[in-house]
Amino acid sequence: MIKIIKYIKLNYSIFKNILGLTEKKIKIVFYSENKSYQMYNVSLIKFFANKYPDQVYYVSSDINDKYEDLNIKNLYIGKGLLMNFFFSILRAEYLFLTLTDLGNHSLRKSKKIEKYIYYFHSGGSTFQQYTEGSFDNYDIIFCNGKFHIDEIRFRENKKNLPNKKLILTGFFYFDDLSKKINLNNNPDEILIAPSWNYGYTNYINENFIKVIDVLLRNNYKVAFRPHPEHYKRSKTILKTIIEKFDSNKYFRFDFDSENVKSMEKAKCIITDISNISFEYTLLLNRPVIYLEGIEKIHNKNYSEYNNFESIENKLKKKFGFSFFEKDINKIGTIVGDVIINFKLKIPQLENFKKEYFFNFAKSIDKFEKIWEDQINND
Repeated sequence: MIKIIKYIKLNYSIFKNILGLTEKKIKIVFYSENKSYQMYNVSLIKFFANKYPDQVYYVSSDINDKYEDLNIKNLYIGKGLLMNFFFSILRAEYLFLTLTDLGNHSLRKSKKIEKYIYYFHSGGSTFQQYTEGSFDNYDIIFCNGKFHIDEIRFRENKKNLPNKKLILTGFFYFDDLSKKINLNNNPDEILIAPSWNYGYTNYINENFIKVIDVLLRNNYKVAFRPHPEHYKRSKTILKTIIEKFDSNKYFRFDFDSENVKSMEKAKCIITDISNISFEYTLLLNRPVIYLEGIEKIHNKNYSEYNNFESIENKLKKKFGFSFFEKDINKIGTIVGDVIINFKLKIPQLENFKKEYFFNFAKSIDKFEKIWEDQINND
């Protein structure tokens, strides 16, 4: 009974806060699904908080997802009906999201929003790990590099879609990560960081359990970091991993909403095709080992992009090291060899950054001019 009363009070409070916005038109609104996505918008939030004090709202479906000590207003809107009600009454000039498939699920576009703006939470391409209509309904997209522009224009032309405003901004997360990350530490863990994948029954390659087991038996320190989607889609597997390994003193389950500490502690990462590979390889100059399995292709018309190679595949081919299920028992030796051999590839990293990522780790430096010249003065 107490829980029901608390639930009713919370939802009434949310409803009342939302109603308080009905007469307002807000300059800048950011929406976040949960706290794990906050790390991708830090530099943008700070920029707008300074430029438009008290005209920026940070809205989240996670009650713990908020910004303190900034000139912004935090608003918790929950999920489901209340969230949909909020977006139906919201009036704003600019709504910033890192949510894909706008208009293709419960979050519909509204005429009360002047511009919907997408910013990326990954370094990857648009046509492989995303569903085919993921970006179709945005008005403006902040692109990490020219490859994003080429890919999105290709789809627009092929499907006769209206041209969006595509702006070369760079990947803002690199800015924040480069300031936070400590390169002068002594990494001693192997970080297991799988992606989530529609191709697997539980959205995760369960062979990672075997990888963890073999590494621990070889006396490696192992950290396991699930993708945020695994908490929604792969709960049973995560529970299995915790129950199986949590008592081992060399094992650590990473619950942190940010990935900085885990990357700092890792001397290498083992993944399938998680885009943590970009952040780890390009900022820490350390190796990624890929467990091969079902390729992560969420676009059912992926074959239409025969003339393109995804940026994640380019990174993997140029700097990654692969192994297969049959090699899992040798993963201890593979890790040692990879760490040694990767050093030969480090000189090529700078060229890769310059070629594919605009204004690498300095995206916010040029954003003031971009904002005024290309967006706010329209």
